[in-house]
Amino acid sequence: MQARTDAQLKRGIGEFYDESSGIWEEVWGEHMHHGYYREGEKPASFARHVEAQDDMIEKALELCGADGVAARCRRDGRRLRVLDVGCGVGGSSRYIARKYGADVVGLTLSPKQAARGNELSQGLNVTLKAEDATSTAFADGSFDLVWSLELSLIHISEPTRQEAISYAVFCL
Repeated sequence: MQARTDAQLKRGIGEFYDESSGIWEEVWGEHMHHGYYREGEKPASFARHVEAQDDMIEKALELCGADGVAARCRRDGRRLRVLDVGCGVGGSSRYIARKYGADVVGLTLSPKQAARGNELSQGLNVTLKAEDATSTAFADGSFDLVWSLELSLIHISEPTRQEAISYAVFCL
């Protein structure tokens, strides 16, 4: 079996999410990630699952010190700037924009996810783009926080994954 090129893999990932995102959204809601549950807890309802997804975002924001970063931005008289790598339809992007009044740019390989997410994000400072996170034109210091939850980084091949992480630091 012949190995796929990086471009073929990225195109395949984008096509997969173009074809399946409607199903993911129907099953998972606007967040295409797991929830944060108390030990032994089983989700009793879809509403609890959605709440647990928000809890997962809150826990990750807590662990990465996002409140402190947002406070620093406020002291500097500006809005928090966030890059959401592997944003799906932008559930986390919208959550962060609402919580912090942030400007969020989300990147996905799926044009359909970007379009759907932009529909859902009207009225917020959220812009989703169908763009490869490993080759963007963002300048140094463009963002205060780079967000990527769960599976997004598995779609970035080695050694590019390390380069992407280094680039994320560069954007901060």
